[in-house]
Amino acid sequence: MTTCRNRSCAVAALWAALALVSTSCASGDPGAPAAGEIHVSHVGKDTVSTFLNRLATETGQVVVTRASVDDAWQSVTLKEERGASLYLVEGPLPSAALPGERARVGGIAAVAVPAGRDPHDWLGSHRLHAEPIGAHEVAVSRAPAGQGTRAPAGTRARLGGGAAELPEIHIDAAFLEARLKELSGAAPVTVGGRSAVIRERGSKDGRALARAWMRQQYEAIGFTVEEHAYQSGWSQGVNLTADRPGADPSRVLILSAHYDSMSNAGADDDGSGIVSSLAIAHALKDAKLSIGLRVVAFDQEEDGLLGSRAYASKLYRSGQMDQVVGVLDLEMTGYDSNDDGHYHVIHCNENTSSDLAALVEEAASRGELGLTRVDACTNRSDHAAFWRYGAPAVAISQDFFGDDGNPCYHQRCDRVDRLNWDYMRRLTEAAGRAAARLLME
Repeated sequence: MTTCRNRSCAVAALWAALALVSTSCASGDPGAPAAGEIHVSHVGKDTVSTFLNRLATETGQVVVTRASVDDAWQSVTLKEERGASLYLVEGPLPSAALPGERARVGGIAAVAVPAGRDPHDWLGSHRLHAEPIGAHEVAVSRAPAGQGTRAPAGTRARLGGGAAELPEIHIDAAFLEARLKELSGAAPVTVGGRSAVIRERGSKDGRALARAWMRQQYEAIGFTVEEHAYQSGWSQGVNLTADRPGADPSRVLILSAHYDSMSNAGADDDGSGIVSSLAIAHALKDAKLSIGLRVVAFDQEEDGLLGSRAYASKLYRSGQMDQVVGVLDLEMTGYDSNDDGHYHVIHCNENTSSDLAALVEEAASRGELGLTRVDACTNRSDHAAFWRYGAPAVAISQDFFGDDGNPCYHQRCDRVDRLNWDYMRRLTEAAGRAAARLLME
């Protein structure tokens, strides 16, 4: 999961903030807010359809808008500050004010971070998620009352109807262990005919080697692989997609994880999610698919969800977001120290995502898997980028927000020797069964 803790992340956020100020100052609309003025409001689900940013809470949404919001549960007006950038910060928040905190709305803090400062260093905690305010407004259509945010056409029909059987797929724990050892530097890899070791995935070279390894894995099972370069402010990254088409070319299920790490081995965060995605693709490589399967490996999640934000924005701007039936984001699937089988499938009641979560829970609740869902709500991983544009998405994760978080989270000790391979197999199999149900109906 993410934190914004390096200079490129801070620079990108500053760039976005400057763009926002420029847009506000240029407005000639007499009804527009004063230059540099924005509104941070806690509102009900799907009551504000145009916004600069939107984060989910359990019961509502925190939105950032240029215009004031009527009937907000809580709202504050903030103005431009010279030499600082505004971030929304998600908890666990302390009871005392954070450094630079300007307001706290709906459990989300608005914090001014001095220009050039790393938000993580400024806040002093790697468990806080700091997200910059966007430079451009997003507009999503509203759903009829009581139905939540608009979902892509046909999504509800596909996610509903619990009568269909969940397909049986089987995941091999030995496969998970072998591939994750390769991705996290515990075993050498052969890429392009040369032996190498993927020691870390924080540097440009480390991430490029990981992408070459992933390309090789997916092309070997017949998927079409593409790289998608993007620029976020002054920061550049590359997402990777692996596609297998289905009978209906107008629909696709996204299975995602992030491949970057905190310049460490990143076995759990999020090498485990990448390898779980690969194992599911292996299990479905010969299946007859009704809709397309697209596996997406996001770059720069650790720099503030930059890769997923860029990819979701690309789909939205090109009109392709309506093709997305759902997003299953696999975020840390390998740690269970007490072997209790607890896991998260996080939906925050966003964009019909609860229907998608129910499907995962149905698969996970099967007796032989021994998994038990623990509630959580967060915007701290790549699923949240799709919520902003009205697509259903969930994060499937180990018990990160419960009482069994990995003590090596974002540390040098995040290596394979701490992982529970049977737990990873069971959680991957639950996600795979849910994916198969959507893909093969």
